[in-house]
Amino acid sequence: MKIQILYLFLLFPFLTFSQSADSLKKLKDPKMMPKPNPIVVKKTPQDPDIGIYQLAIKYGDIEVAKNATYSMMQQHPDSICYLDTLCRLYFSAGANAQTILTAREYLAKDPSSLFIRELLAVSLGNLNKNKDALEQYEILHKQTKSVYHAYQIAVLQYVLKRYGECETSLNAVIADSSAVTARVSINIDQTQTQQVPLRAAAYNVKGVMEKDLNLIEQAKADFNEALKIYPEFVLAKNNIDGMNAKKEKPSPGN
Repeated sequence: MKIQILYLFLLFPFLTFSQSADSLKKLKDPKMMPKPNPIVVKKTPQDPDIGIYQLAIKYGDIEVAKNATYSMMQQHPDSICYLDTLCRLYFSAGANAQTILTAREYLAKDPSSLFIRELLAVSLGNLNKNKDALEQYEILHKQTKSVYHAYQIAVLQYVLKRYGECETSLNAVIADSSAVTARVSINIDQTQTQQVPLRAAAYNVKGVMEKDLNLIEQAKADFNEALKIYPEFVLAKNNIDGMNAKKEKPSPGN
């Protein structure tokens, strides 16, 4: 049985990380779709794209909203608020490559936007650009000190086989008191997810890393720690059950 961690949006073979940040989840809701900056954009009879955009958002038509946004960008080339809107629309549509292009362009003009930088980090990860995603999460963490960003850093360090750095990052997550209440959404399979405490998720990743390094007893201990924190943690249970089953399997010829 393959050891399971967390699936990073179909990013890694057995590993997913999902957005615990409420701001990213809200992009799935048409009511929370991005709107043009009302200070910069004023609806006038000569500017019908605003009305088209608002109707498209109302009915959840991202394609029409994007087209209206492009039109407004052409009309107002000096305003970056439309680029922000376009980046969010691409992200909500799952268009990773376009999200990356628009996010990088936006950040070149306004590097202070943490939200756009997080969209960039997630989209880079989704395309297996793991080193670039790690760089963006490191920038985010320096500014936010968020345990969630620290966890994403640890996951990417694991994927990149930077085990020493990964262990240090995981230990920092585990030691952070906010990791007890902070949660990450874990994909169990194609249809089911679990909201798992970050501390438990960190112990599970640590166990997987130790299994890779053939530190079997340490791996089991960390899977058990994850289950102590969250007894319903399916992936941690599957990981330790898989290790136990492998140990009990008779060798060939017996």
